[in-house]
Amino acid sequence: MNSVDISLENRINRTFLHAYRVKRMIIRACLSTIFSIALCYVAVPLAHADAESLAKERQLYREAMENISRGRSEQAEALLPALHQYALYPYLELELIKAQISELSHGTIDVYLQQYRDTIVGQRIRIAWLYQLRRRGEWAQFVRYYRQDPPSFMRCDYLRALYKQGDTRTANAETEALWQTGRSLPDACDPALEQWLSSLSTAEYRRQHWQRAQLAIEAGQHSLAIYLLRKVPGSDAEIQLLENPALLYQRGFTMAPTDDNRRLALLSLRRLAKNKFEEANTLWHQLDRELGFTNEQNYALRDAFARQIIAGDMDYARDWINANDPAFEDPYLTEWRIRLALKDRDWEAAQRFIALLPAKLRAEPDWQYWWARAETEKQQRLTENASQILRTLATQRGYYSFMAADLLNQQYRLGERRNLDVALLDEVRQHSAVIRARELFWQGELNTARLEWNYAMRSLNTAEKIAAGQLALEWQWPHQAIVTAIRAGEWDDLELRFPMAYREQFMQTAAREEIDPKWIYAIARQESAFAEDARSPVGARGVMQIMPGTARTLARQMGRPTPSRSELLDADTNIAMGGFYLGQLLKRFSGNRILATAAYNAGPSRVERVLMRQNGNMPADIWIENLPYGETRDYIKNVLAFSVVYGEKLELSKPILANHERRISPVDEFN
Repeated sequence: MNSVDISLENRINRTFLHAYRVKRMIIRACLSTIFSIALCYVAVPLAHADAESLAKERQLYREAMENISRGRSEQAEALLPALHQYALYPYLELELIKAQISELSHGTIDVYLQQYRDTIVGQRIRIAWLYQLRRRGEWAQFVRYYRQDPPSFMRCDYLRALYKQGDTRTANAETEALWQTGRSLPDACDPALEQWLSSLSTAEYRRQHWQRAQLAIEAGQHSLAIYLLRKVPGSDAEIQLLENPALLYQRGFTMAPTDDNRRLALLSLRRLAKNKFEEANTLWHQLDRELGFTNEQNYALRDAFARQIIAGDMDYARDWINANDPAFEDPYLTEWRIRLALKDRDWEAAQRFIALLPAKLRAEPDWQYWWARAETEKQQRLTENASQILRTLATQRGYYSFMAADLLNQQYRLGERRNLDVALLDEVRQHSAVIRARELFWQGELNTARLEWNYAMRSLNTAEKIAAGQLALEWQWPHQAIVTAIRAGEWDDLELRFPMAYREQFMQTAAREEIDPKWIYAIARQESAFAEDARSPVGARGVMQIMPGTARTLARQMGRPTPSRSELLDADTNIAMGGFYLGQLLKRFSGNRILATAAYNAGPSRVERVLMRQNGNMPADIWIENLPYGETRDYIKNVLAFSVVYGEKLELSKPILANHERRISPVDEFN
């Protein structure tokens, strides 16, 4: 055992003995081996004395972590005795282990893995050790530690280790399974893939590349398909078609009716539909006669073409849907038949199409609302049947329920109900993983805090999860309160699901930008559920999900420095910029929150394109229902519904739609 190992082993003994001084009988039972000491350490929880000692521990923890980050492990170790009762002591141990891991032995690592088994810290120790074993080239040991608790993102390193230690049979089988995907694989997989591919015969090599290229084509990953086919001699024609789908107009009629050619034609037609809809639509039906697409392929093509024709708001959309779905087989197209009938104010057709939906869809709130709405318009009065449907809807909470209540001139029913058992708060507060999550949150380590929180939720029942959500709310962790309420199925606990987060920032911003505070609250709740560190796949950041490019423009308009990407995660900065942008959009669309909300989600130019194609005024509910962007359509409905909830909380209760928002005018009226 080297000197670093001895130092760590001694520290384990010193720390454990000090921590359990009051548990002498337990210590005596544990002192026989370091291994058993570790078990005893995990088994007995440690409590904080008071708020003052907790504040001191928090500060010392930061100092210790700072020392480790600067390579001063000895100074960090000197702080350990004062931190042995602190909830984040395991994370301090973790960082010390990582700092000295190149000098540790398997035995020492095994002690720590046993000590922290089935914990986040234990997982991270194992991962750090696996990286170290990879650097050392200790492949047999890598396989041993990997298999004990395999981290999925190191699967390719595991395959490499199998090859390195000579377990070719297992490695080949697992590498082949990994290969079967239509998505790109990490670069770390290349050594294993190359070794497996080199073992294949020429025919099998070709078959495997074609098979994966087909998976890529089906997944719409044409660049990956091109990359794979470049490795297969004699694939020039297919590569050219993937690179230039317009070649299908010339080559499509000379292609043999094989499965491979049908897949290539399907991908090409999907791509052509985005740019030249009418020509591609004609080509589709011509090639169907030549190549014989399967029912599933024709269904996929119909869906792709339908989305393009609807997004384009083309005049012949109704005729196209009727021609391509004469038997009402596709519920998606039937729903659009209903929307287009509403747009035409053809109430009779709208009801007829609703009746043709599958029973499960027909029972959804949206189509229940529209059936009653069509019935009322058709009869020019509120019939008993329509009234009954609307009354049932109005007892619930949601966009269509609030719209139904307006039609009945009734108050909104929020249906709020709390099932919080306050007696459980102290019990959950003492849960070790909850304590660690709280301290990590306080230290600003939000990702790890969420991991610990999720770890705690696995052992809590529904009532305890509700109590945990309440604690998160009290700790000013609104996002976790929302997530926990949803996980507990507490849909009616509006205290947890719709917290008054960042109240000062939202109210000040709303007043400064002259926007409705319940509206900006609803936008933030929809965008991030108040996660200050939220990052979207496309790069939007923070509570209000501001794109960095948008932030640069807004900063210039606001006369302030452009925030860095990290500064954009600051709630004060993010809410101020999001509120400023909402104020701009509201002015741009003459105070109409529906249009401003749509623009916040989809961009103002896309909303204006919809308005430019509009002839005359349109009822707001019909305009929303016919918006061609499905995500934005749902976004608007959620924001309007959330606005009602926050209106009640802020004692600003008003109709879901203001009078001037109940009809949407063409774009000319906004210029």
